[in-house]
This record gives sequence, C-alpha cells and structure tokens, in this order.
Amino acid sequence: MKLKFTGSLLIVCWYIFFNSTALLPQQLSSGQRIAEGYLPGAEETRLYYRIYGTKSDTIVAIHGGPGAGMNAILPDLKPLAKNHTVIFYDQRGGGRSELPADTAKLDARFFIADLEAVRQHFNLKRMAIVAHSFGSVLLASYLQKYPDRVKRMVFLGATGPLRAEAAKLAMRKYAEMDSTTMQRLGSILGPLMSGTAADPVAACQQYETLMDELAAARGEPNNWRGSTCNAPSEAIKYYYRYTARIAPESFGQWDFTQSLKQIKTPLLVIYGGMDPLEIAQQRAWADALPNGKLFLVPNSSGKGAIADRPDLVFPAIETFLGGDWPEKVE
Repeated sequence: MKLKFTGSLLIVCWYIFFNSTALLPQQLSSGQRIAEGYLPGAEETRLYYRIYGTKSDTIVAIHGGPGAGMNAILPDLKPLAKNHTVIFYDQRGGGRSELPADTAKLDARFFIADLEAVRQHFNLKRMAIVAHSFGSVLLASYLQKYPDRVKRMVFLGATGPLRAEAAKLAMRKYAEMDSTTMQRLGSILGPLMSGTAADPVAACQQYETLMDELAAARGEPNNWRGSTCNAPSEAIKYYYRYTARIAPESFGQWDFTQSLKQIKTPLLVIYGGMDPLEIAQQRAWADALPNGKLFLVPNSSGKGAIADRPDLVFPAIETFLGGDWPEKVE
C-alpha cells in the first residue's frame, strides 16, 4: 500500500473541516543484519526499535505522524543501511511502541524526551538524523531544547515550519475534493477517528487507497512503499483515535522561521518539485537555519521524492552526510 498524502495534520484538518530489551539479531537475505527490541522512553514508556546495517556511521530515522509508525518510512529509507547503521523507532502512541492509557502522555514534550532517550540508549554523542513529514516538527522542537546533540539532519517531505501555513496547505487538499469524494473520505475516517471501525487495518488501507487515487488524479507519481497500516490493529485504532489528533495539537502554533537562527547544524531539505504550493514552506525551512539548503527533486511528488527518484535523492543524502552539499541545492 502506498502512502502519498496522509499524516496527522491532514487528519486533524479533516476533523476541523467537519467539526532496554536485549537485541534480537537475525540475518536478512540481503546480508544486512537487523536488531530489534524495546528501550525506555520518557517516564519508562516502552519504545520499539529496529536497527538495519552494520556500518560505523549511524543515522536515526524519524517517521511522521506523529505516531504513524516506522513502517510508514522503513521500506523507502532502508537502502540507507548499505552505507550506514540506521535506527528506526516507533514513536509513542503508534506502531509497536506503548499506547499510553493516559492520553496526556501524548504531549509534545514526551515525544521530544523520547528522541533524547533514543540518543542516550544508543550512546550517540551527536546524531545524524533523517526526518520525514511531521518528523521535521518533532526534530525542530528537539533542537530548541537540545541544540548541540544533532550533527547533520535531512528533512524529507517536511511538514512546514509555520503551523498556520501547513494547515492551510492541508486544507487545500479538501477544497479540491468533490462532494462524493468527501463523503467517501468521511465514511472511512469517521469510524477510524471515533474508534468504531470494525477492522482498523482494512479501514486504514481504504484511506491510503483513496489518497493514492487522488494523487494519481493529480498526475503525481505513486512509488511510495511505506504504509501506516503495517502495524498491529490496536495500534492503528489508537493512532487514528488519539495520537493523530492529540499529539499535533500539543506542539502548539509552531513557528520555526526565527527560533532556529542560532542552530549551526547543517540541514538539507529535500522535496519533490511537482508540488509548487508547498515549495515556499520548504524554502522557509532552509532559510530558518543559517546552514540550511533546499534540494528540489524533478519529476517527483512532494513527500515522495525519495521513492520517486532514489537515483537522485540517495546520492544527495550520501554527499551531504559525507560533509559536502550536493549539486543543485538552493
């Protein structure tokens, strides 16, 4: 199942529109090694992680949502393990991580503290991070509290640095839908968000299928392999009912356009060139830090550039993580 234009902010906008465990190694057919387990996050919340690759250089991958689960990005980012050790983890309230009985624990400060717990658990002095979609907002919030603990970072299909603009662009998607599509969307998301869907996995897949159809109608490529639906049924139910609605709100009216001016960490923003309305927000990310640059990927959709043009995106990431800027950055 592809995942083109999903995410918590979109779900929230729809809602408004309508009113340490031991490693468990095993051998993969590719020859890469995988380790998985649980680590203690903030207030001992159990966070599930997987590690791919055995190289000395380590990357932490942050999925979107928040709480969408690592499988939303893992199939498309796993090739990074060829040259790096890549740590994926499920954020609280999604995937195989703990689903807090107390939804107050879905507050932004706990997501930030969880990322710091990941750093400490794996004894990473300064992290190299690749963040997708809402993962950019989480990482920017982390930087405000821990400005010296990230050495390089890549934003892929980032949610914008201004909440008001990001919400406006998400709402634009609904304005483009006809009434029949809106009714179909409501019939899928309504039960998911109320927790009454008889089969949350099937409903999640229906939602992603609809998003794929809309993307195809706009002429966008459809190569994304990750899926929020690849998670336990109870996690999908919890994600749509709680995490996807509560967690983004807890980040408040974020505006990172000025608050990161003192952060020296190099930032490479990567985005598909086929979504011109979003590009201004991506430039705003690059301008938000003194050492940020934008890499626009031709012939690719906004959030799916790494899946649409891996021939361009992976070399750009490798060049950047190696200490240089890729060609044709802004």
